[in-house]
Amino acid sequence: MTDKKYLEKLGQQIAKIRKEKGFTQVEFADKLDMNRSALAKIEIGRVNPQIITLKRIADGLEISVSELVDF
Repeated sequence: MTDKKYLEKLGQQIAKIRKEKGFTQVEFADKLDMNRSALAKIEIGRVNPQIITLKRIADGLEISVSELVDF
């Protein structure tokens, strides 16, 4: 899998779980104290998030980082 494809899959996974948990992008970004546009870029695979950002996202979704990247 290419890096670009991996980031797209990661973003899709984040968006899917976020929606399953009932958060809008705005609500979830606020919960993470993150700019909504930064979250949007992660969800569409346009940026490579730092590991600490992935941890914050996983914590916000109440899952482990390994669950976040298991796709």
